[in-house]
Amino acid sequence: MGCPAKAKGLCARFLGFGILLLGCGTASLAVRVSVAASSIQVVRGGSALLPCSFQTTAPLDRLNIIWTVDPSSDPGRPQQVLSYEGGQVVESVSGFTGRASFAFPPTASATLLLNDTRGSDSGRYQCSVLNPPDNQLPNIGVVQLTVFVPPSGPQCWREGDSGEGDGLRFACSVGDGVPHPTFTWEKIPADAWHPLVTTYEGDRRALLTLHNVTSSASGLYRCTASNMLGSASCALELHVHLPPDGATSLVVGIALLLAMGTVLLALMALVLWLHQRGLRKQREGAHHDHDDEESHNEIRMDSFSLGRLRVAKGGPPPARPLWVFTSAAPNATFAHREWRTTAATPTLPGGTADPHAPLEEEEPLPAPGPFPRPTGFLV
Repeated sequence: MGCPAKAKGLCARFLGFGILLLGCGTASLAVRVSVAASSIQVVRGGSALLPCSFQTTAPLDRLNIIWTVDPSSDPGRPQQVLSYEGGQVVESVSGFTGRASFAFPPTASATLLLNDTRGSDSGRYQCSVLNPPDNQLPNIGVVQLTVFVPPSGPQCWREGDSGEGDGLRFACSVGDGVPHPTFTWEKIPADAWHPLVTTYEGDRRALLTLHNVTSSASGLYRCTASNMLGSASCALELHVHLPPDGATSLVVGIALLLAMGTVLLALMALVLWLHQRGLRKQREGAHHDHDDEESHNEIRMDSFSLGRLRVAKGGPPPARPLWVFTSAAPNATFAHREWRTTAATPTLPGGTADPHAPLEEEEPLPAPGPFPRPTGFLV
């Protein structure tokens, strides 16, 4: 249907207005989502109310609401929290089961209620609303949830040796704590001459480094982790090992061992020398006894004459001749020969010899042959 020539300007105006109205009508069909607060904080164990409201002109029989979260602990793995589809509330199979629900009927508000909050609930939550035939692209509202957690019990451990002059490091870490805890190290008893400096590795670990430790470094070291909700501590006890536990003890031990070895060798040499000396004295004593025995058995003769021979064995020399030779026939062969051995002369009280002691006789020896005639006899 065309417009008269005179009315072309007016038709153009009405056509432009219609297009504007069409555009406004299309814009009115879009769902509008809004959040009353973009950030919510709650203490662990409490309840969090995440606001989300929407506006739509279309009937709500096809309303679709979905809550998702990007956890702060693992932002790259979003999770579905709760949804409303086809007039039904659908819980997700996740850690939110039994704890997440709509605070109001979904047709009136998409606000999410989260009970028994945990530290892992912290993250970026998104509320998506779609209601055809309104704009097919869903509108999204974003709420940041932070669950405050007091510091968990920290764990302390030591790295390095505890000998004098060594260096070592104390470490302290916590598993939970929001906001991130602050750490402090202190020595008990305090050491004003050596202040402690704490360094951090990440948000939940603190280090204390000691250089060239001495005996004064011994003591109790306590680490305290704290935030706005509370604090927790752990402690380590340090005993600095002094010499002779180090290299000096090894030198002292070797010196003692060498000294003991020297003493043992000296004792062994002394024992051997004493043993050899005893054997030598024993041999000299045996030889001396043998000489004495031979001297005791020695036959002493004042002169050699055939006849009766008297022999003295041991003891002091007798007052009379040791032997007497007699012959009954001159110029004859040796007719009678008698040997008498004088025994040890008994002594009387007072030390005098007994002249009447009998003499011990021996058997006569065979005559070797004729002897020259004696000129007399010895008295």
